[in-house]
Amino acid sequence: MKLKSIYFFAILGLIFSLLKIDYRFEEIPYGLEVDDAEYYYSAITIGLDFDLDFSNQMEGVENRYLNKEIKKVVPFHPIGSGILASPFIFIASIIQNLFNTGGLTSLIYFMYSVAPVFYLLVSILLIQKSMNNLEIRYSNFLLLIAIFGTGVSYYSFDRFSMSHVYEFFATSFLIFLSTKSVNEKNKSRLNNINFSLGFLMFLFLTVRWINYLFFLIPMVIYLISKSSIRKIYTERPFIFGALFGLILFLVHTKYLYGIYTLNQAPILLSIENSFSANYSRFFDLDMFFENIVFLFHGLKIIFFSQEFGIFFFAPILFLSFVFFLFALIDKNYLLAFSLLILYITPFMSVIVTQNTAFSYGYRYLFVLIPLNILLYFKYLDDFKIVKSYLFIFSVIGFVLYLFFETTQGTSLSDGYVINSFGMETRYSNPNYLSNLPEALLSLNAYMHIIFTSFFGVLIIKFLNIFTDPISIFSQFTEITPEISNLVFDSIKFSWSRLLFLYLFLFYFLNFIIRSELKK
Repeated sequence: MKLKSIYFFAILGLIFSLLKIDYRFEEIPYGLEVDDAEYYYSAITIGLDFDLDFSNQMEGVENRYLNKEIKKVVPFHPIGSGILASPFIFIASIIQNLFNTGGLTSLIYFMYSVAPVFYLLVSILLIQKSMNNLEIRYSNFLLLIAIFGTGVSYYSFDRFSMSHVYEFFATSFLIFLSTKSVNEKNKSRLNNINFSLGFLMFLFLTVRWINYLFFLIPMVIYLISKSSIRKIYTERPFIFGALFGLILFLVHTKYLYGIYTLNQAPILLSIENSFSANYSRFFDLDMFFENIVFLFHGLKIIFFSQEFGIFFFAPILFLSFVFFLFALIDKNYLLAFSLLILYITPFMSVIVTQNTAFSYGYRYLFVLIPLNILLYFKYLDDFKIVKSYLFIFSVIGFVLYLFFETTQGTSLSDGYVINSFGMETRYSNPNYLSNLPEALLSLNAYMHIIFTSFFGVLIIKFLNIFTDPISIFSQFTEITPEISNLVFDSIKFSWSRLLFLYLFLFYFLNFIIRSELKK
């Protein structure tokens, strides 16, 4: 029991070392032209205004966002993450109005930053419950390190205003519903589950349109549970739910973009035409063999490059290739085919864009993590070589993520460089892996990890009770304006919000870490 408690609080401390202040200490202003802002505006207009009118959030940037067909200002990125985050914003607005809360940033923005942490932790619980439903034995520790060894947590604990944790949740929830559908004996509850499953597949497309893999998740779950896939896809509640979801999705595209469509390419390519040639080349039959070479070259880079190659940075994603081969060897051809189709879109997204998407990791692949976790514990956990690889390289992947942006060598470039794909682009680092040893030997890197986190905020606030934190830090490093601002902001951050974060994470980790497999 004592060891379990030590383990629990060690994980809690580690989480708070990961939970960063970078984007949380400065609220996103209205009228900003970045991805993070677009997702935030969706959450704001839904959670506060209860509409999809973005004109007040995007005032001043109409030239970029004006849809000339319908004469409305509309963000390019989908609204699904805003829908999921909006309850946090709505609740925060009520509390803020009732109690006139102040602080470094608004309570609304603070709660918005907490939302992806909530969805990541809930996703982990859903993955656990899904494996329990299928009677798959798993190790909590390996499950956690496999997830945190991918970098997906960066989009929860650090750059929270992106959609990747929300699509991670969407996948996890659809897997959970599919496993419930497999086991449910009560006809009424089964009908409700199947309707929800059909409906949510389309609703979750609003998080990221390109995730057509959502429609294959029930098939994969039914195949690995050795149930008939007709049991789900031919059920009337599932069909009605899917039709309702489809209609609602198409209505929303017509309202926002002026067209009924399931294809986001026309919208994205209208503003991101730099990769339109790579997109269209796959529809040219005369380039078939060139496209095969282009495809495998891209896969080699995704797998093994120093710039977030998933063999090193996200081993559970590298195992996608192994799962496919395992299904072929096992002569489960329908499962192999389903996995192949399921993996195509995320991997092709990277190959078409020819970059890592200007942030940490191959973030377009993170949607695959929940399903890959389940597949690993179902089929490969008994193979010691695979298990050792997953553990060792997940730890390495976690360290690689932990030291991201702690030194110049582990940061993305501000200027233009040649990335691993041979493209000239900003926000890249083709030598990230070989630069890690320098970061590991840098005292400033460790200081950066601690004092740009909420663990560091706690330390600074406690130091401030007894002495001036600046006087302490000056004994170890040069006091720059950045350090001074960090200390000032940490002191200004309210104790109540810090306590909320600790209790919030304590509550969820208690379920995640201490949960046992149902016998």
